[in-house]
Amino acid sequence: MTTTATRTAKDLQRDAEKWSHQDLLSLWNQIKAGAPIPGFANGKAFEYLVIRAFQLEKTDVRWPFHVTYPQKFGTMEQVDGIVYLPQRAFLIESKDLSEPAAIEAVAKLRFRLESRPPSTMGVLFSVRDFSLPTEVFTQFASPLNVLLWGSSDLDIALASKSMTEGLRQKLEFATEYGLPLYAFGDSK
Repeated sequence: MTTTATRTAKDLQRDAEKWSHQDLLSLWNQIKAGAPIPGFANGKAFEYLVIRAFQLEKTDVRWPFHVTYPQKFGTMEQVDGIVYLPQRAFLIESKDLSEPAAIEAVAKLRFRLESRPPSTMGVLFSVRDFSLPTEVFTQFASPLNVLLWGSSDLDIALASKSMTEGLRQKLEFATEYGLPLYAFGDSK
């Protein structure tokens, strides 16, 4: 029997690829409530939920993976996934914490973006939204290359099957207004 600790990324992906839209809604409610998800270590189900939600909308995705360098330094980073829209790639970071995501999560994501092509952006998903310092830091960091996606955004996007459209709207808002946090339902 495979334990949660010995399950590979491929094992988790195989399970996640079986999730229906209804399964995602149920999992999302469990994650928000802080309930453990059988077969997934803390935080892992959220990572896979985000990528599966995009995949169900027929958006091109890359599942969570580890980056190792050819010089055999070992694992250099763990990527929570990538979402591809036409002409743009988004490096995904998912935070399932008991408190709002802090500045460190944005700083870490921005650092990872430095080794990617310039058009690559980051998206920080957070179950508990973001601290005010995180929102301010992300807003004033230059270049604006990280978008913020909070709990209420996920509530709306998952319920309406509009993750891809939501990402497009967030990018459009950031481009037009120079702000990383666009809440669904807000009018521009």
